[in-house]
Amino acid sequence: MFAKSALRISSRSIVARRGIQTTRVAKTEGAINTSRGGFSDKEKAVENQWAYTHDAEKLKKLRETLALTEKHTAELKKHLDEFEQSIVKK
Repeated sequence: MFAKSALRISSRSIVARRGIQTTRVAKTEGAINTSRGGFSDKEKAVENQWAYTHDAEKLKKLRETLALTEKHTAELKKHLDEFEQSIVKK
């Protein structure tokens, strides 16, 4: 009987200790994420800078591709004009 009551007391104290620990963790969890200090502002600024740089690189590649496509289109038009002239002459 004494062993059962000791077991109940020890299990209650373990549960009570775990409850206290969880409460402490729950109060401090996410403190950095919810703060409005310089850390979150810096993180946003770094992310915005990365997005700007990434978009600039994409635009550069798209402009290069557009230039190549326009050059190729101009060559095709030239060949088409030459072909049409050769048909008219015959």
